[in-house]
Amino acid sequence: MISNTLNLSLCAAWEEEIDHKVSIMYTPMINDEKRDFVEYTSLAFLSQHHTMVTYTRASDSVLCVPLMIDAAVWCDFFSRKSWHYENVAKALAYLFKVPEGAASGVDPGFFRQMQELEKQVLAAADSARKKDSQKVDGSQSKRSVKFKENQVGEMLTEWAIPNNTGIICAGLACVDMQLLSATGSGGEAIETFAGEKSMGGGSVAMACKNLARLCHVDPLDDVYMQITPPVISSIVPLCKVGFDTSGNKLIDLLEDTGSSCRNVETKFIKNARNRDPNARTGLAVLPIYQDGRRGCFFDAASNATFAASEMVEMMEDVKDNSADSTYSAFLFGYPHLLPQIQGEALAHVFSNARSMMQDGGIVVLDLNGVPESKVQTPFGSVCSASVLQSDPVLGPALSHVDILHMNEDELVNLTGVQLEGDESNDLRALSGAASLFLKCGVAVVAVTRGRQGCFIKCNGEERFATSKMLPSTWIGKQVAVDAALLPPETEINSNGAGDSFTCGLLVAALLRHTGLDMMIESQSPEKISPVKGRGMDYDTSIDSLDDLTVGSESSSTKKMTPYSLYMKEKYVALKAQCAEDKKAIFVRCHELWEQESDEVKQMYERRCKEELESLKPAPNTPTAKDVTIPCTPDNAIQDMPSRNLHLSNQPMNLETAAQFASLLAAKHIDMSTRDKQHLNINRIREQSTASPHGLEEI
Repeated sequence: MISNTLNLSLCAAWEEEIDHKVSIMYTPMINDEKRDFVEYTSLAFLSQHHTMVTYTRASDSVLCVPLMIDAAVWCDFFSRKSWHYENVAKALAYLFKVPEGAASGVDPGFFRQMQELEKQVLAAADSARKKDSQKVDGSQSKRSVKFKENQVGEMLTEWAIPNNTGIICAGLACVDMQLLSATGSGGEAIETFAGEKSMGGGSVAMACKNLARLCHVDPLDDVYMQITPPVISSIVPLCKVGFDTSGNKLIDLLEDTGSSCRNVETKFIKNARNRDPNARTGLAVLPIYQDGRRGCFFDAASNATFAASEMVEMMEDVKDNSADSTYSAFLFGYPHLLPQIQGEALAHVFSNARSMMQDGGIVVLDLNGVPESKVQTPFGSVCSASVLQSDPVLGPALSHVDILHMNEDELVNLTGVQLEGDESNDLRALSGAASLFLKCGVAVVAVTRGRQGCFIKCNGEERFATSKMLPSTWIGKQVAVDAALLPPETEINSNGAGDSFTCGLLVAALLRHTGLDMMIESQSPEKISPVKGRGMDYDTSIDSLDDLTVGSESSSTKKMTPYSLYMKEKYVALKAQCAEDKKAIFVRCHELWEQESDEVKQMYERRCKEELESLKPAPNTPTAKDVTIPCTPDNAIQDMPSRNLHLSNQPMNLETAAQFASLLAAKHIDMSTRDKQHLNINRIREQSTASPHGLEEI
């Protein structure tokens, strides 16, 4: 390349028009080598010309790479600060010989360009600090998200986690290597398999997979990489990973789980690898046999040496180097498979986690690998709470746990409870066994029962007062919910179903209603059927028709029933059909109600329960400043969705939360949705209750 430049000072502003000529010639023999002859002429002392000549020989691509790295680093920085692209262009003008586009107004002098870079960096950082301070007093404006391409305008979210906080997922992690269509049943014969599929295994990887793909909307494009607005802004996996092939693969798999929302931060486990360079990453080899059986060969590797002190160091790293993020939950999994993080060590980890989270956060413990019970109890009885408190793995840590998840078999192993197969008797037995953990200080006990659904029991007001992030509407409640129904032909992989349920219940506990009444877009029916509730007694008593009119104040004072809610929705249409004949309206509405299916009636029962729950005071629920309504220009106010003040900042009730968690687990075990990169929680939430909210507007 030969260039001739007149009247150019490299380090000062341009003061006159420049004659700048660049000639680039490519010679195949020279290829990537750059041969550069440059003549710089400028005005020196007493306006005398000063000419400087340079000659450069180097690999052109090697010279470009540092500039490319600079561009990537700065673009990442400004992107995290949500800095406007025009300002970014000005900041990066120094990377280009002739700044164009948005950067065309920047002084081409190199020193001035560096000053512009410094100016934009400081301004972006200051803007981010102001946004963080606004989060504290609740005055920040919510990020709006775009509709799908066939819609117009912007969409605001109906449910959100207050202050846009993140979740830390800690505990056991490994690579699951599945051997597909394997043959054999043991012995020395050579067996075969048809390929392998690797995925993240253990509590950490499963939790990241289920949490990272939760979005507020569908992506604009399912093919092109589209960042969708995540429900959880930041997900931090904390596990022990080695400098081996499995470790590199596990990190890649964790990062892939957040590819849709870009909300999984793996830098902290990468930093921790340096503390034990000889560590090996956990690996599970899982033959999937042709007849449907599954095997498991597990090498715990670094999980066996993962110490509480290492976990606390990683947590300190998160605390010191997460200036842009705050956290509201700490999910820890599989303590029975982590021999160095049990008992008092586990309690120490939970205590540190509590101190680094907003308002103490929510501590979640997910069990797996609980050994068969050594507890001896008479038939029909369970062990005592003191036995659980002395358990070498869980005992000292139970009082720190807000949400404890286990499956039915693990509950049997820990408490000695005996289940007979009779539904009503088993529910009573489950309630009694769950109460033992409540006596040990656990706030919420969730037991998954496979095809039989789940059972959840909550502690009293005194325990909930110590965990401000838990929904106060759950106090003293218990609920049993059937499993979400999938068609018989659905291909299922139940691996990780419990992890998915736990994540769903945690998210349901964190979500708060923004007060906005949003209608999600029309859609074809989902494969998953609505979840059936238990103990539904329908009150078919009729409120006065006068009380069902729009905006009636007296309607809010009468006891709401599923039928009155149904009539309230049908009243306007029936009023026109029956020429305002109240008797005819009553008769026709009753006929329609009798013709409705059990599923529809159960839907109205759930809606009624939720509306009644929303009207109760919630002392532990975050205040209005925590969940804010997006700031909107005056000319757009008429397009804003309506706001229901009764629902603002309200959490899901316990039954809806259980249904939400069950549906999320169903999405995980269904092979057609298991590996989807995004799940719209508004759709799942709609399936949980089929409730649009804002009933006073009907």
